[in-house]
Amino acid sequence: MQGSDSHWFLFVLFPFISMIMAIRGYKSAWAKNIVWAFIVFYGFTFAVGKESTDSDIIRYVEELREMYKKDFSVDQVVAFFKESGEADVVRTIIATIVSRFTDSPAVLTAVYGFIFGFFFTRNFWYVLERFTGRLKWVTILLLTVFFLINPFWNINGFRFNTAVHIFLYGLLPYLFEGKKKGLIICFSSVLVHFSFLFPILILLIYLAAGNRLYFYFGFFIISVFLSNISITELNNFLEANLSEVFLERSKTYRNEETVNEYRQVRDSDNEGASYVAPAEDSIVQNWYVVYYLPALYNGVSLILIVMFMFARSKLIANKWLLSAYCFGLLMFGFGNIMSSLPAGARFLMISCLISVAAILFYLQNQQHEKYVSKAILFAAPALLLYCLVSLRTGLYSISLTTVLGNPILAIFTNYNFSLNDLIK
Repeated sequence: MQGSDSHWFLFVLFPFISMIMAIRGYKSAWAKNIVWAFIVFYGFTFAVGKESTDSDIIRYVEELREMYKKDFSVDQVVAFFKESGEADVVRTIIATIVSRFTDSPAVLTAVYGFIFGFFFTRNFWYVLERFTGRLKWVTILLLTVFFLINPFWNINGFRFNTAVHIFLYGLLPYLFEGKKKGLIICFSSVLVHFSFLFPILILLIYLAAGNRLYFYFGFFIISVFLSNISITELNNFLEANLSEVFLERSKTYRNEETVNEYRQVRDSDNEGASYVAPAEDSIVQNWYVVYYLPALYNGVSLILIVMFMFARSKLIANKWLLSAYCFGLLMFGFGNIMSSLPAGARFLMISCLISVAAILFYLQNQQHEKYVSKAILFAAPALLLYCLVSLRTGLYSISLTTVLGNPILAIFTNYNFSLNDLIK
């Protein structure tokens, strides 16, 4: 066997090893599809560890089993969607289609892996394929960070995290190449998670304002000091402008009592910063879980500030790099403000992804660069802390079969025990 055929043969025998080899040989045409296939395999061998017992995936699996028992007409599917109270069309469509064939949780999570994996690998390789020269050490570090900001094991929160990569899938070509078709993809992300009305609104603001480097940087700096937004005024604005289905779906996040309680916890012991998903609440007492997300945000923010101070002229000279940098600042500013709401900080994920992409293109493709590289060296401990904890969270759903098994064994055996549970 030659070329890609031999790697697919290796995938059938040892998917985990083939995925590692694909990342190492990222320039090969087959590499991203091998990683995509591995993410599907990961979905099929998905493990529900003790830390994941309260995650969304449990509810999705139970819903699939209930739907499998019923015969659905088109009208009944529409009625089911309305009764569910969800505004996220795509997940309901997936559940309906899968339930017509099986009630297997493994098949459902494999479908999630298929969809998430496509956008994840395309975004990652979009960045990789535009590098020039040999990879620098700072590039490797930031690539690792980029990989782990919204890694494949985030299918545990399928709707929001998939919407992130769909939004990015359209945003990257628009910002770096001016491809307006990417905007349609960005707008479609709201079908996967209703909350993407917010980043879409920010994108519309950017489209109207254009590249306003000094304004966005000033807004970004000011946003750090805007710790709380008025929940009453926010509710009034939303109730005047959103449909009932979106208001109903978002009421948990904007309930005044819930918001005030969240802010009290955040201000008293900083635990609010670690709010990402219910799966993490059980380990929130560990210091590294409290600080690993702020470590990412602060590390990326430091690099953005240094770029403004010492690389401003080079940014202005490169239209596409300037576009990504400006949008990253704008999104970061709004993300900082929204972090005063429950789950609001997760929008900083988008900020970090687009900002790290811009930083990567600047660093890797600049032959003579000094100040930004030093800033990354200074931020490296914080970024490494984030990487280590993010990898640790992957153990909650990566199973023994994912690492040691293969697709053939996975069909006939069930060793889908969380690696985290095995280690403990």
